[in-house]
Amino acid sequence: MKKNLLYLFMLVCSVGLFTSCGDDDDDDNDKPDVAGTYAGNLGVTIDDSDPITSSQTIELTSPAETKINFTLKNFILQAGAGGEAGQTLPVGNIKITDIDLVGSNGNYTFTKTSNIKIEAGDQAGISEEQWLGPTLSGTAGIPITVKGTITGNDIKLNITIPFMSMNIAVQFSGTKK
Repeated sequence: MKKNLLYLFMLVCSVGLFTSCGDDDDDDNDKPDVAGTYAGNLGVTIDDSDPITSSQTIELTSPAETKINFTLKNFILQAGAGGEAGQTLPVGNIKITDIDLVGSNGNYTFTKTSNIKIEAGDQAGISEEQWLGPTLSGTAGIPITVKGTITGNDIKLNITIPFMSMNIAVQFSGTKK
């Protein structure tokens, strides 16, 4: 009887040796790692005027594996409508959500066309009424098209805005902090 229990015990132990764990780990190497803050240069061209440039940061969040959200917070255009230096136009917070992200291994592209509503910013010293974006976007929003690429930690994007009789082009090029 003791001999049979010993054999049974050895059989149970040997089965345990041949049992392996499945490879249930997800391969994280192909998952986009694009969320974060990007610092760089932003240029705004209205019709055929010279670009108005400034240093800006944008924020990308990733609500789903193949989606990104874009935020440009407290955007202030640093020149007058005619391009005069020294004037500021507080625009507001620009958010574009649910942008499809395509690609793999650190190389991604994205594009989206939609209407957006610009929210008032929250920068100290500027009252809610001074932010122009909410008034300009009204109830229907402003039509935009955003296109861009992310290569490693670098991002390049273009936003086109046909607004009233103006064609506004925004270019951003930056690096993830």
